[in-house]
Amino acid sequence: MKNFNPIRGTYDYMPYMARFREQVRQTILKSYENNGYNLISTPILESLDFLGNSDGGDNLKLMYKTIKRGDKLDLTKENLTEQDIVAEGLRYDLTVPLARFYANNRDNLPNPFKAIQIDNVFRAERPQKGRNRQFMQCDIDILGDSTIHAELDLLKTCIDTYEILGFCNLTVRINHKEILNSLIACAEFNEAEFSTICVTLDKIDKIGVTGVMMELIDKNFEPNKINKLVDIITDVQANGMSVLTKYNVDENIVSDIEFLIKSLDQLTANKHNIQFDISIVRGQGYYTGTVYEIYADGFAGAIGGGGRYDKMIGKFSGVDAGAIGFSIGFEGVVMLMSEKLKESNNNNLILLYTDADDIIDVFNAKKELMRDYNVSLYLRPKNMKNFYDRIETVASRVISYQDYRAGKEIKLLK
Repeated sequence: MKNFNPIRGTYDYMPYMARFREQVRQTILKSYENNGYNLISTPILESLDFLGNSDGGDNLKLMYKTIKRGDKLDLTKENLTEQDIVAEGLRYDLTVPLARFYANNRDNLPNPFKAIQIDNVFRAERPQKGRNRQFMQCDIDILGDSTIHAELDLLKTCIDTYEILGFCNLTVRINHKEILNSLIACAEFNEAEFSTICVTLDKIDKIGVTGVMMELIDKNFEPNKINKLVDIITDVQANGMSVLTKYNVDENIVSDIEFLIKSLDQLTANKHNIQFDISIVRGQGYYTGTVYEIYADGFAGAIGGGGRYDKMIGKFSGVDAGAIGFSIGFEGVVMLMSEKLKESNNNNLILLYTDADDIIDVFNAKKELMRDYNVSLYLRPKNMKNFYDRIETVASRVISYQDYRAGKEIKLLK
């Protein structure tokens, strides 16, 4: 039999799930807009020059690339390279397209500019639970603000949004790339190695300290430096921010992180666990300052994360601009909210009619019901059992035209 399943790592969504996902998306969008952020849209296709030079870490290895078209594609050429074949790339996140957008439009935008992007991105992942090839990202960013107040605005907005979605007891873990760089430098690695080491450190919560050591050994770093770095990381994990200055961490950075944690505690009435965590790395190389992730009970991974990427816009345009962003993990959020899934059909009603009914009055009845429900007309089928077995995918209520005109109660399906 022919296989009609979607490509692995992508999904079809039944009406109730598509509706539920849209409700979640709209809730996030409304919260973002209420906090003063502005919706923009960018193409799914981007120049490989932008995508490839974005310091996107391991995401660059997962980038989909399109093939040249027409006369531009010459497969008869000898010693073909990738450059001879590929044309553009599908965006692997929304940050790189935003940086390009801002570089192109900054003269027409306020400073700072607060942006919203909610759209699909694409990565050539090996499909598994929590790893899709197409997935939704829900981003907010502040461009043109280099102060710690931007972090406060961004994180408070995201916490507000999670609360509206029904999440409580969040854990907000905050770190800073310059802190990591100072610790790595104290282990006597050179600056050119920082980015590669951060990519490995980003896996510490998954593979542990031992796993980090083994991966760094596999990358041919010197064992004595690796051991020294592990000792430093272990010290900071055990003693927190109090030991950072002995590893040459800038006191101003420590002060900023302390301010951010204290301010968020006050603004959220201490309802959430907001903490410094040296294990938060965010492997993308474009992060330059604060990095953070948010976790919720019942889900192993982060349900959102982001950070500061001050140098990306300057890399594209030649003019630096403070930039900071956060992405709510839409797929994880939807999974955790699955207990509310049935509610997505609560306002949908099926109005059944027969050939004997006056079709004009059937439509008039539909118009009356539309004051309170989303109403769909169905000609009454012969096999009602089969009909009821399938109808819950699109509606939670069914009533016949005759029963409605008789004033009978509209009841929820089981």
